[in-house]
Amino acid sequence: MRGSTEKAQWKWARFWRDLGGNVSIFFAFSVIAIFGTVGIAIDTSIAYNVRAQLASAVDAAALAGARAFASPTRNTDIQNFFTANFQDGYMGSVLQPLEIVPDDQSRTITVTARATIPTFFMGVLGQHSTDVAATAEATLSSRDVEVALVLDITGSMSGSKIASLRSAANELVDIVVQDLQVPFYSKVALVPYSSGVNVGALADAVRGPVTTGTCSYPAAPTCEEFEFTPAAGSADITYDISTCVTERPGPHLSTDAAPSLAPLQPLFPPPGTYNPCPSAEIMPLTSNKAALTAAINGLTHGGSTAGQTGVAWGWYMLSPNFGYLFPGEGTPSPYGMINLGQEVLKVVIVMTDGDFNTIYHSGVNASNSTSGSGEPEYKINQPGTNGSSFDQAEALCDAMKLEGIVVYTVGLELGGKQGAIDFVNYCATSADNVYLPGNGTELRQAFRDIAVQVSNLRISM
Repeated sequence: MRGSTEKAQWKWARFWRDLGGNVSIFFAFSVIAIFGTVGIAIDTSIAYNVRAQLASAVDAAALAGARAFASPTRNTDIQNFFTANFQDGYMGSVLQPLEIVPDDQSRTITVTARATIPTFFMGVLGQHSTDVAATAEATLSSRDVEVALVLDITGSMSGSKIASLRSAANELVDIVVQDLQVPFYSKVALVPYSSGVNVGALADAVRGPVTTGTCSYPAAPTCEEFEFTPAAGSADITYDISTCVTERPGPHLSTDAAPSLAPLQPLFPPPGTYNPCPSAEIMPLTSNKAALTAAINGLTHGGSTAGQTGVAWGWYMLSPNFGYLFPGEGTPSPYGMINLGQEVLKVVIVMTDGDFNTIYHSGVNASNSTSGSGEPEYKINQPGTNGSSFDQAEALCDAMKLEGIVVYTVGLELGGKQGAIDFVNYCATSADNVYLPGNGTELRQAFRDIAVQVSNLRISM
């Protein structure tokens, strides 16, 4: 009996020893499993946080890229916005270069960021890192844009100034005029000005038809020749009409009334090379970059500064009241026109390098013009009828801004020319729209900045 009892006790002891060993093994595997599960959860949480931060950063970067779609610094802007929103080395992550994919056809910017993250626990299982990525796409909700570029080509723009102006204007055109013109267009018109504005073949439609023969002052100058008494000397002289126009007389001086209702004054320039009608003609709105570039590259300098005429025609090129003069692509849209939910953006850019110094009486340089002060023999012996050139220009600026036109002004190398400084500050839509470049390099930068701003204004995110 005793032997049986001892044998049973021995078997129970052996059972418990075996069970304890198995439990130890089971417990060890359980600890490893629990540890691995917790570790995977921690590593997964880290990866999730890094990816969430990446997603936030690429969202901001894509939006920045869309706003700067036409800017030459677009990719730099995208990188800067991403960097500002994703800390370098965040949670041990190692970034790959950003992937930036613009699409002109769909008007989108796609930004993808990828990062490698070291694992702290999964490495025990042989996985020492994990990759995460985030992608964002921003679509440009754009609008039509019409820009009138008003360019000073007077005698003071000689030498490097006119060369810098050509370069600056060409770069602006290249940025503003998009290659894709549907469903939204982007067009530029050119208004070169000096003693007046050359309207070319539109002269009769703008100033009214003229008759053959000579008109004598005080008769209205509606003939091919105009005879008047100069401010110096007693003998009357006769000037031939040109295809340039000057101010609009009467109550529509500061309006954009159609010229069929209120014709503009013709320009009777002196014979020869003194203060001629500028050879460069206006160019209506167009998206033809080649045509715009050719016209800009052909600009030459000469003549005095009737800045009010340049400002006026900057407005007229965007005015629906003048649209009948420019059939087809050149026709400006109505004010406030909506296309696909967006209002058409109209912008006038006025550039000058000095004081507006030329005013008119009957289409001839007035006796009180400050241009050619030492040469009264080229002026009519009558004062200007419409006030100073600056006053006229400022009234035109006021009127066009009331129509919702955005105005930028650029004053090149103005130095101490206080009248010009006052004008560019007065005429612009806001202080942010005023540029005062001191040399050709700064002029090109000013035009580039304006072009980028115009491109940004046409984007509604």
